[in-house]
Amino acid sequence: MVRRSGLISLGTALLAASLFGQGPGRHGGAGPGDFEVVRAEFGGHNKVVEGAPYSAQAVTQFTQTLSTGDHIQRTTNASMARDSQGRTRTERSFGSIGALSAEHGGAPTVMIFDPVASKSYVLDARSHTARSMTIPAARTRPANENARTPRGQANVKTEDLGTQTMQGLSVQGKRVTRAIPAGKEGNEKEIDIVTETWYSPELQAVVMSKTSDPRFGDSVYQLNAITRVEPDPALFTVPADYTVKEARPMMRGGPPPGQ
Repeated sequence: MVRRSGLISLGTALLAASLFGQGPGRHGGAGPGDFEVVRAEFGGHNKVVEGAPYSAQAVTQFTQTLSTGDHIQRTTNASMARDSQGRTRTERSFGSIGALSAEHGGAPTVMIFDPVASKSYVLDARSHTARSMTIPAARTRPANENARTPRGQANVKTEDLGTQTMQGLSVQGKRVTRAIPAGKEGNEKEIDIVTETWYSPELQAVVMSKTSDPRFGDSVYQLNAITRVEPDPALFTVPADYTVKEARPMMRGGPPPGQ
């Protein structure tokens, strides 16, 4: 299997913008924890995975506990596919998120990431239009960049959770705890944000991820019904009756270290 680095999934940014562009407190109060789960669904590794096709169903559940003891729960479902060339498609339903479902006319949002054509698309079934972004070439990182200390890493602890089997795949687990010191965000006590991730090296994808953030609530992402056959090539192309609208490319950094 060949991995090509230096490409960021601009479709991830497009979809995240459509999901959370209104900011916290609107459309059900999506917060940073929600965006992290979106990144998990698209890999979040700034790489293209070739030779590992699959299709699957992804379920993301958000739970927020109010001061009254009441709970707010939201669920999103997505159909996901990746072909042997590294092209990906995600079709997301907003059925259980009322405002988002209404905004999208009840239709799912479809994202296509096509590194072969260096394009990323978000399809709008209501208007039969596709928002397109060109994937820019990677920029070379400075030679001394790996020596820099990442901002905030002093407050991050990573634990190895070992290996287990999920959905018939061997997955590697890790738990990352990020501490927000007292007073950093007006908080009286330290806040711990804990993310547990189970990653399949064979599939090159996150199979399960859990995040607990006292500020926003808990999120659980699960990849289900995984099949390893080559998906229909038509899934990764814009329908002929759609109008493509070009958007301005986004800036990005260089490839990940060691890639």
